[in-house]
Amino acid sequence: MTDYLQLKDDEKSLFLNAARLAANWMVNTQNTEQRPWAPYRVNQSADQGRFLEKVNLARDDRMPSGVWLTGLYLCSLTAMDKTPVLNRDRYRYAVECGARFLKSLQCFDARWPKAVGGFHEVWPGQPYSAPRDAATGAFGLVALHEATGDKDALDRALRFAQWYATHGSDADGYPWDDFNLETGEGTSRKRGDWQAGGALIYVMLQELTNDEQWKTALRKVLDVLVDICANDPGTDTAYTFHGDNIISIGNDDFATTALMAGYKLFQDCRYLECAASRLRAELARQAPSGAFPGYGGTFVTALELLEALDMAEHGMEVLPPSEIREPLLRAARHTLALQETAILDRFVHGGVYGESNYGQSRDIVHGRDTGYALQLWLRLAGFRAPTYAVAKG
Repeated sequence: MTDYLQLKDDEKSLFLNAARLAANWMVNTQNTEQRPWAPYRVNQSADQGRFLEKVNLARDDRMPSGVWLTGLYLCSLTAMDKTPVLNRDRYRYAVECGARFLKSLQCFDARWPKAVGGFHEVWPGQPYSAPRDAATGAFGLVALHEATGDKDALDRALRFAQWYATHGSDADGYPWDDFNLETGEGTSRKRGDWQAGGALIYVMLQELTNDEQWKTALRKVLDVLVDICANDPGTDTAYTFHGDNIISIGNDDFATTALMAGYKLFQDCRYLECAASRLRAELARQAPSGAFPGYGGTFVTALELLEALDMAEHGMEVLPPSEIREPLLRAARHTLALQETAILDRFVHGGVYGESNYGQSRDIVHGRDTGYALQLWLRLAGFRAPTYAVAKG
């Protein structure tokens, strides 16, 4: 898959082992009968199968995950099952437990008709939803279906996408920042580029079902994104959290990947030009170390560069490969330094440090970086990790 990067076998092995350790962190920190968070047992607990979002080492504090990271972890662990690592039964069990928790977060409450198909954000019954986080939960449902043949997971993904394209989005089809499941009301602080990455669920479902409605939903999102980028004032940008700015620097939550997917499907040069411009802007911000800015930005940008390189190999050039290879490899090699391998604590070992610009800090192991890292490392090792990939043939 990545022979054009000319990675030697020993380096591919390094990336595969890093992915294995990241997967082990996900498994080791999941709340199950075998590995309870303590002091309580988890039999029939609402937290059974739940993962962690982050571990703050300095404060000895652990934060449980909600729909966003549960979906991302399931995408990652199902991909690990296709690799030649040992003890893959651990991943399968974690997926089984995590799938139950993910499904418990999906809303089918008839009292909230404008919420049906959406996701509760963190715990079952919670009235709040962040639609972009929920979209990653739907990515997890698609991964479950593709890995296990779970028809219920596919049905749930379709039900989510129907909600996402209607109540979960504004009149132009662009997702809300926040959604009140109880009242059925969505709001957006600013129409930011970061919301567009959730439209990858439409790409996945169009590929699975060949239903034209998902192409229509995707085009609506991308047309708004192109307009956002065309009218970017150049001053409302941020390296930190989404929602407070129009343009995200470093971690755009895969908005550029959605543009590349749109170009593949529609051959619309507006999407190609916008994606190329955004990638070049990110390349200009790369540090000598290989790091990119933004929380999780090194992993997100590297995945998007890898996607652009893959697309060029399939005859759909976003940027010349000569512009991509060296920055991508520099970023990929730098990411290995962000993984914790020295501390033999199940809540830390194998996790990836995050929550700082350019990955400078090593006090918080975060699921964002760990999940995206696993997706990147598997692809660099030559294995399939399809969640953020659109160039499949």
